[in-house]
Amino acid sequence: MRIVIFEDEMHNAERLTQLLHKCNADIEIAAVIESVAEGLKWLEQKQPVDLMLMDIQLSDGNCFELFNKTKVRTPIIFTTAYDGFALQAFKVNSIDYLMKPIDLEELRNALKKYEQFRPANNYTIDISRIAEEFLRRDSTRFIGRINNQLIYVKARDIAWLQFAKGTTWATTSTNQRVPLDYSLDQIEKLLDRNQFFRINRQFIIHIDAIKKITTYYNSRLILQLAPDVDTDVIISRERVTEFKNWLEGKDYLSPDE
Repeated sequence: MRIVIFEDEMHNAERLTQLLHKCNADIEIAAVIESVAEGLKWLEQKQPVDLMLMDIQLSDGNCFELFNKTKVRTPIIFTTAYDGFALQAFKVNSIDYLMKPIDLEELRNALKKYEQFRPANNYTIDISRIAEEFLRRDSTRFIGRINNQLIYVKARDIAWLQFAKGTTWATTSTNQRVPLDYSLDQIEKLLDRNQFFRINRQFIIHIDAIKKITTYYNSRLILQLAPDVDTDVIISRERVTEFKNWLEGKDYLSPDE
């Protein structure tokens, strides 16, 4: 059996390779892919493999971006550290998933499931429902540190995030301020786009944190948030249309897309 691994942390890829060989010594690892960009190039080469084991979060984005750019006809077992998200979507689409850290017996069972229900050559998957659920991750938690104490904050409790003085800060709806071990770019990829909007390079806001929206000079908007912010929160003229689309529940692109 030829398997390709999508995993951006090499120690995880090496451990997964070891576990796969414990399950079946004849398994051949065709490639280890670390990024969406690398994965897209590899898929375009149409190298034959029997199965993909795919980490959802890769170094430059999430794996669902691949399915927007190319058709995948290879069965996939997803791996994820996001406890409990999109489980119903996985079931509906008959795709297995493994929670990290991956357990040997669970991996063995997933491979048995693949062997029992090995699809025909014209296999295709409808990734849209899984991607949709992935973008509803209000159960996501972010880790931070105060002195020697590890703390965490739930995504659904965040009112707004700010990058200031080299640190990303999360302010909760109860006005708790938490320093996080992530960049805004990393956090943005893990948030529900229906609830959160990247208004500029320094701020991501939750829709429920908006207290007032006021027109500002030069066709910009200025926001009043709750809890209060100690600086002006301004939406640039270039982002106003996307912001309004977001308020109406329409699709939008992040600043870096």
